[in-house]
Amino acid sequence: MRVFKNSLIYLVSSVLSKAAPFLLLPFLTKYLSPEEFGVLAIFLVLNSITGAFVGMSMHANVTKNFFRKAKPELALITGNVFFVLFTTTSLYFLVMLVVAGSTEAFFSVPSEYLLILPPLAFLSMANQIHLAVLRNEGRAYAFGAFELTNAFLGAGITILCLLVFDAGWLSQVIGLAIATLLVSAIGVSYMFKRGYLNFTFDKTEVKSILMLSLPLIPHVLGGVAIATSDRLFIERLVGLQAVSLYAIGYSFGKLVTLLTDAFIKAWSPWFYEQLVEPTHEGKATIVKFTYFYIVGVFAFAYIISMVGEWLLPYIVDIRYHDAAMFIWWIALGYAIQGVYKIFFPYLVHISRTAFLAFSTITAAISNIILNYFLVPQYGAMGAAYGTIFAFSISALLVFEYQRRHYPMPWLYSVQK
Repeated sequence: MRVFKNSLIYLVSSVLSKAAPFLLLPFLTKYLSPEEFGVLAIFLVLNSITGAFVGMSMHANVTKNFFRKAKPELALITGNVFFVLFTTTSLYFLVMLVVAGSTEAFFSVPSEYLLILPPLAFLSMANQIHLAVLRNEGRAYAFGAFELTNAFLGAGITILCLLVFDAGWLSQVIGLAIATLLVSAIGVSYMFKRGYLNFTFDKTEVKSILMLSLPLIPHVLGGVAIATSDRLFIERLVGLQAVSLYAIGYSFGKLVTLLTDAFIKAWSPWFYEQLVEPTHEGKATIVKFTYFYIVGVFAFAYIISMVGEWLLPYIVDIRYHDAAMFIWWIALGYAIQGVYKIFFPYLVHISRTAFLAFSTITAAISNIILNYFLVPQYGAMGAAYGTIFAFSISALLVFEYQRRHYPMPWLYSVQK
């Protein structure tokens, strides 16, 4: 079946691309102090937050309409996505100018480097839009090539800046910026040549894009808050050294997304295609695959935690070995998030993205409250507990909403 073939390609691509940051860990942990590593971790957190505001998950417009619209119509949508993206980038850049002019450092990051964040978010979303086109075309090999080029080019430039130019924590920022710039430029050129871009401003399309994407801002921001606010609390309540240990343990536990991301990348186009004209048999097939996926995610989380705890001392400097204590808890949290991901497309399909915002914000607020109380009591481990609880809330809320508004044969499809 095509979905499994593409899933395998996406999985291999994800494994290799996420191996790139791990290749960096021996260099980063050797040449950066725990405090410098902590500053880098905070910058990457701020980068994720910026992406939520600037990008607004606008690549979802491509995925939703790919099988519904003819190519000329899709090209008009994609072109207007870029108009909206340029506008959000400009607005956020102005905000960062104000922030940078009013403080010397923002969560330990020197304020002048905040100005890098908006253009970096623009380039990242441009790349995501291109990857969405490739994924929906079923061009898994091309998708993997672009993903791997971005990851390893960035890693190579980072190592060069770290060893040759002694750029410190900025080395990874420079590598990320240059790699994303080159890959996104090639991607936009590819889309234009293949007829997926029409830069004709259309007020109706802009309104449609905003109707889908604006509700996703709190949704994405909430997800980012769950995934990143822990490091901000740790930085304030424990210290940068604890941030560095937590960030390394987090990077191992988050490897669960190797499976979840790879599967969802292949799953989404097939899923949306099946629901264009749904049948009971088609729905039953979707449900069966969902069961297998959920079991596989939790099994994979356990394997990741065992392998990660064994492997960590061979990868990072001895100063960071205590990071092993966080791996299992983060892996469990991301397994639960993986369950959420399999129900996310239903709400996009029925254009109920506003509830995604509600569910994720609810979980994010719970996460922030838990961090406030648990981090002072349990240290950085309290943040891991809060992350698990928050991901559980969002998964349960989205599943229940899907069950009520888009019925699927969850309990009896296996016997059909």
